Amino acid sequence: MPHLEIRDLTVSYEKNQPTLEQFSLDVEQGELLSLLGPSGCGKTTTLRSVAGFIRPDAGRIVINGRDYTDLPPNKRDIGLVFQSYALFPHLTVFYNVAFGLRMRRIPKDEVRARVTKALKMVGLEAFANRRPAQLSGGQQQRVALARATVIEPQVLLLDEPLSNLDARLRVDMRQEIRRLQQQLGITTLYVTHDQVEAMSISDRVVVMNQGAIEQIGTPESIFAAPETVFVADFMGFDNRFSAVVESVGNGKLRVFWGGAPIELRWNSKFGSPQSGARAEIFFRADDASLVAGTEASGLAGQVILHTFHGNELRYLVETEVGEFSIMQDSAGERFESGAAVTVQAQTQKWIAIFEDARKTKGKSHD
Repeated sequence: MPHLEIRDLTVSYEKNQPTLEQFSLDVEQGELLSLLGPSGCGKTTTLRSVAGFIRPDAGRIVINGRDYTDLPPNKRDIGLVFQSYALFPHLTVFYNVAFGLRMRRIPKDEVRARVTKALKMVGLEAFANRRPAQLSGGQQQRVALARATVIEPQVLLLDEPLSNLDARLRVDMRQEIRRLQQQLGITTLYVTHDQVEAMSISDRVVVMNQGAIEQIGTPESIFAAPETVFVADFMGFDNRFSAVVESVGNGKLRVFWGGAPIELRWNSKFGSPQSGARAEIFFRADDASLVAGTEASGLAGQVILHTFHGNELRYLVETEVGEFSIMQDSAGERFESGAAVTVQAQTQKWIAIFEDARKTKGKSHD
């Protein structure tokens, strides 16, 4: 049995315009599952419904076999970390972390022992007597994590917890959250719009769009094998072009890229494509390369611009098929704007998505 069950959840902020409609999702015991998607996709609405801050129009929320749907937030055995940390400025770190335990009337000796242990886990035992204003952003986030986990909740909810931190701190805190979650074994629902964040800390990722689940799977499967056009776009496949399937065989399909035939894999989950079917082809900027001049084995183009990215250079190349973004090692051959080049395909990681694929996707996943 899943530890957290969301069943046929419907939430509307405006009449007849549901943000979520019959949305279902299972989260396993001890799993960290991320809800990933753009603003307005329904991920925070889902989390706030689980927390009890939003009362759904329909559906159920069950945690460890108990129906939580009609319970107020303060009666739910849930830990919550907000985007803004929401620490009490007039309380010390110790009493911020102790707040939930004191509200539950836990004996003082046990409160002190549990708070001390929680602060040690997040490396803040030496800061117990400081107030939030005397801490850095990363330290405040650690206090919020300690406060949410010290009550030993059934489920931990994190709502964009790293968005207020700078880039270096975000990396450090991702590791801290993952370490703490695995150490405690808490079932966790994590909301983010950051693909790298979701990929780096999750057991599974749910990509959401307009209140529905586009795809759910491991970080590796979401990254490498998007099942819909939306997921491919959202997960950073920089390049896209339309093609007509010329032939199918041996688990691959053949299309023309300009005048050049190429073979690439296709997602058999959506059935067998037929010759003449239209596909959307996606590839990342580092899954193609440039050579100088015109070669028969690729697609002729012209460099429009290039930008420096440390160890790599990103080129924007105009071709008869469209404009493509290509990454090259900055230590290799360089091409100036206006240079004639050939784009050579490295199709091992290219993907084909068929236009009717989205129609096969449901609004719920178990």
